[in-house]
Amino acid sequence: MPPESRTFIEQARRAQIIECAIDVLAEHGYARTTMARIAEQARISTGVISYHFGGKRQLIEAVVAEVAKLATDMMVPRILAQPNATEALRAYLESNLEFMRVHRKPLLALVEIVTHATGDDGDPHPYARQAEVAISDLRKVLDWGQRSGEFRDFDQRSMAIAIRGAIDAVPGMLLNDPGFDLDLLTRELVTTFTLATRRQP
Repeated sequence: MPPESRTFIEQARRAQIIECAIDVLAEHGYARTTMARIAEQARISTGVISYHFGGKRQLIEAVVAEVAKLATDMMVPRILAQPNATEALRAYLESNLEFMRVHRKPLLALVEIVTHATGDDGDPHPYARQAEVAISDLRKVLDWGQRSGEFRDFDQRSMAIAIRGAIDAVPGMLLNDPGFDLDLLTRELVTTFTLATRRQP
Protein backbone atom coordinates (compact mmCIF):
# COMPACT_ATOMS: atom_id res chain seq x y z
CA MET A 1 0.00 0.00 0.00
CA PRO A 2 1.55 3.35 -1.03
CA PRO A 3 2.25 5.65 1.95
CA GLU A 4 0.07 8.42 0.53
CA SER A 5 -2.98 6.13 0.47
CA ARG A 6 -2.72 5.06 4.11
CA THR A 7 -5.04 6.56 6.68
CA PHE A 8 -3.72 8.24 9.80
CA ILE A 9 -4.74 5.19 11.85
CA GLU A 10 -2.92 2.84 9.47
CA GLN A 11 0.22 4.96 9.62
CA ALA A 12 0.04 5.02 13.43
CA ARG A 13 -0.39 1.25 13.55
CA ARG A 14 2.59 0.71 11.24
CA ALA A 15 4.72 3.01 13.39
CA GLN A 16 3.68 1.09 16.51
CA ILE A 17 4.59 -2.25 14.94
CA ILE A 18 7.97 -0.94 13.76
CA GLU A 19 8.73 0.41 17.24
CA CYS A 20 7.82 -2.94 18.80
CA ALA A 21 9.96 -4.76 16.24
CA ILE A 22 12.90 -2.54 17.21
CA ASP A 23 12.31 -3.34 20.89
CA VAL A 24 12.17 -7.10 20.24
CA LEU A 25 15.26 -7.05 18.00
CA ALA A 26 17.21 -5.10 20.60
CA GLU A 27 16.12 -7.32 23.49
CA HIS A 28 16.01 -10.79 21.93
CA GLY A 29 18.23 -10.63 18.83
CA TYR A 30 17.41 -11.30 15.21
CA ALA A 31 17.12 -15.08 15.42
CA ARG A 32 14.50 -14.91 18.18
CA THR A 33 12.57 -12.03 16.65
CA THR A 34 9.40 -13.64 15.37
CA MET A 35 6.12 -12.23 14.16
CA ALA A 36 4.47 -13.80 17.22
CA ARG A 37 6.88 -12.11 19.63
CA ILE A 38 6.44 -8.74 17.93
CA ALA A 39 2.66 -9.19 17.99
CA GLU A 40 2.81 -9.98 21.70
CA GLN A 41 4.89 -6.86 22.32
CA ALA A 42 2.39 -4.75 20.36
CA ARG A 43 -0.62 -6.54 21.88
CA ILE A 44 -2.06 -7.35 18.49
CA SER A 45 -2.46 -10.48 16.37
CA THR A 46 0.13 -11.65 13.86
CA GLY A 47 -2.55 -11.15 11.24
CA VAL A 48 -2.46 -7.40 11.85
CA ILE A 49 1.29 -7.38 11.20
CA SER A 50 0.82 -9.42 8.03
CA TYR A 51 -1.86 -6.99 6.85
CA HIS A 52 0.48 -4.01 7.18
CA PHE A 53 3.79 -5.58 6.15
CA GLY A 54 3.14 -8.93 4.51
CA GLY A 55 5.91 -10.83 6.28
CA LYS A 56 9.01 -10.63 8.45
CA ARG A 57 11.30 -9.54 5.62
CA GLN A 58 9.09 -6.57 4.72
CA LEU A 59 8.90 -5.60 8.39
CA ILE A 60 12.68 -5.85 8.76
CA GLU A 61 13.08 -3.62 5.71
CA ALA A 62 10.70 -1.12 7.33
CA VAL A 63 12.81 -1.19 10.50
CA VAL A 64 15.95 -0.44 8.47
CA ALA A 65 14.15 2.47 6.78
CA GLU A 66 12.96 3.83 10.14
CA VAL A 67 16.41 3.70 11.74
CA ALA A 68 17.88 5.34 8.63
CA LYS A 69 15.26 8.10 8.90
CA LEU A 70 16.12 8.70 12.56
CA ALA A 71 19.77 9.07 11.60
CA THR A 72 19.04 11.28 8.60
CA ASP A 73 16.77 13.58 10.59
CA MET A 74 19.58 14.11 13.09
CA MET A 75 22.45 14.39 10.64
CA VAL A 76 21.27 16.27 7.56
CA PRO A 77 20.39 19.62 9.21
CA ARG A 78 23.80 19.70 10.92
CA ILE A 79 25.65 18.89 7.71
CA LEU A 80 23.75 21.40 5.58
CA ALA A 81 24.30 24.15 8.16
CA GLN A 82 28.08 24.06 7.65
CA PRO A 83 29.81 26.82 5.65
CA ASN A 84 32.21 24.52 3.80
CA ALA A 85 32.88 20.87 2.98
CA THR A 86 35.59 20.44 5.62
CA GLU A 87 33.15 21.38 8.37
CA ALA A 88 30.41 19.34 6.66
CA LEU A 89 32.61 16.24 6.85
CA ARG A 90 33.26 16.98 10.51
CA ALA A 91 29.52 17.29 11.11
CA TYR A 92 28.92 14.05 9.21
CA LEU A 93 31.28 12.14 11.47
CA GLU A 94 30.17 13.81 14.70
CA SER A 95 26.45 13.40 14.03
CA ASN A 96 26.87 9.75 13.01
CA LEU A 97 28.49 8.90 16.30
CA GLU A 98 26.12 11.13 18.26
CA PHE A 99 23.24 9.14 16.76
CA MET A 100 24.82 5.99 18.18
CA ARG A 101 24.96 7.59 21.62
CA VAL A 102 21.37 8.86 21.60
CA HIS A 103 19.57 6.00 19.85
CA ARG A 104 21.05 2.89 21.46
CA LYS A 105 18.00 0.64 20.97
CA PRO A 106 17.49 1.36 17.24
CA LEU A 107 21.26 1.02 16.81
CA LEU A 108 21.25 -2.42 18.45
CA ALA A 109 18.27 -3.49 16.32
CA LEU A 110 20.11 -2.41 13.17
CA VAL A 111 23.28 -4.23 14.23
CA GLU A 112 21.23 -7.40 14.69
CA ILE A 113 19.80 -7.02 11.18
CA VAL A 114 23.14 -6.24 9.55
CA THR A 115 24.87 -9.09 11.35
CA HIS A 116 22.29 -11.87 11.17
CA ALA A 117 19.72 -11.19 8.44
CA THR A 118 20.15 -12.81 5.03
CA GLY A 119 18.63 -12.30 1.61
CA ASP A 120 15.92 -14.78 0.67
CA ASP A 121 15.77 -16.55 -2.70
CA GLY A 122 18.43 -14.37 -4.24
CA ASP A 123 17.05 -11.13 -2.77
CA PRO A 124 19.65 -8.66 -1.52
CA HIS A 125 20.41 -8.29 2.18
CA PRO A 126 17.78 -6.07 3.89
CA TYR A 127 20.49 -3.48 4.61
CA ALA A 128 22.12 -3.58 1.16
CA ARG A 129 20.17 -0.69 -0.35
CA GLN A 130 20.62 1.53 2.70
CA ALA A 131 24.34 0.82 2.76
CA GLU A 132 24.61 2.05 -0.82
CA VAL A 133 22.52 5.13 0.00
CA ALA A 134 24.93 5.93 2.84
CA ILE A 135 27.90 5.75 0.46
CA SER A 136 26.10 7.90 -2.11
CA ASP A 137 25.15 10.57 0.44
CA LEU A 138 28.70 10.74 1.78
CA ARG A 139 30.08 11.13 -1.73
CA LYS A 140 28.05 14.34 -2.05
CA VAL A 141 30.08 15.86 0.79
CA LEU A 142 33.34 14.61 -0.71
CA ASP A 143 32.38 15.96 -4.13
CA TRP A 144 31.59 19.33 -2.55
CA GLY A 145 35.08 19.45 -1.06
CA GLN A 146 36.80 18.52 -4.31
CA ARG A 147 34.83 21.06 -6.31
CA SER A 148 35.57 23.80 -3.77
CA GLY A 149 39.28 22.94 -3.75
CA GLU A 150 39.30 21.99 -0.04
CA PHE A 151 39.88 18.28 -0.67
CA ARG A 152 42.67 16.63 -2.61
CA ASP A 153 42.09 14.50 -5.68
CA PHE A 154 41.01 11.01 -4.57
CA ASP A 155 38.52 8.38 -5.66
CA GLN A 156 35.30 9.42 -3.96
CA ARG A 157 33.78 5.96 -3.66
CA SER A 158 36.95 4.49 -2.15
CA MET A 159 37.19 7.31 0.40
CA ALA A 160 33.49 7.01 1.24
CA ILE A 161 33.88 3.27 1.82
CA ALA A 162 36.87 3.92 4.10
CA ILE A 163 34.95 6.50 6.15
CA ARG A 164 31.84 4.32 6.38
CA GLY A 165 34.01 1.36 7.37
CA ALA A 166 35.44 3.32 10.29
CA ILE A 167 31.98 4.45 11.39
CA ASP A 168 30.39 1.03 11.00
CA ALA A 169 33.08 -0.54 13.22
CA VAL A 170 31.92 1.60 16.16
CA PRO A 171 28.58 -0.02 17.17
CA GLY A 172 30.15 -3.33 18.18
CA MET A 173 32.63 -1.56 20.45
CA LEU A 174 30.02 0.79 21.85
CA LEU A 175 27.49 -1.93 22.63
CA ASN A 176 30.01 -4.37 24.14
CA ASP A 177 31.97 -1.87 26.23
CA PRO A 178 29.87 0.43 28.46
CA GLY A 179 32.95 2.53 29.21
CA PHE A 180 33.92 3.05 25.58
CA ASP A 181 35.12 6.63 25.06
CA LEU A 182 33.00 7.76 22.14
CA ASP A 183 34.08 11.38 22.43
CA LEU A 184 37.75 10.45 22.06
CA LEU A 185 37.03 8.25 19.05
CA THR A 186 34.97 11.02 17.47
CA ARG A 187 37.86 13.47 17.76
CA GLU A 188 40.31 10.94 16.34
CA LEU A 189 38.08 10.10 13.37
CA VAL A 190 37.55 13.79 12.60
CA THR A 191 41.33 14.38 12.70
CA THR A 192 42.11 11.28 10.66
CA PHE A 193 39.71 11.98 7.83
CA THR A 194 40.35 15.73 7.83
CA LEU A 195 44.01 14.94 7.16
CA ALA A 196 43.15 12.16 4.70
CA THR A 197 40.96 14.39 2.54
CA ARG A 198 42.68 17.77 2.86
CA ARG A 199 44.44 19.29 -0.13
CA GLN A 200 48.10 19.90 0.68
CA PRO A 201 49.39 23.48 0.17
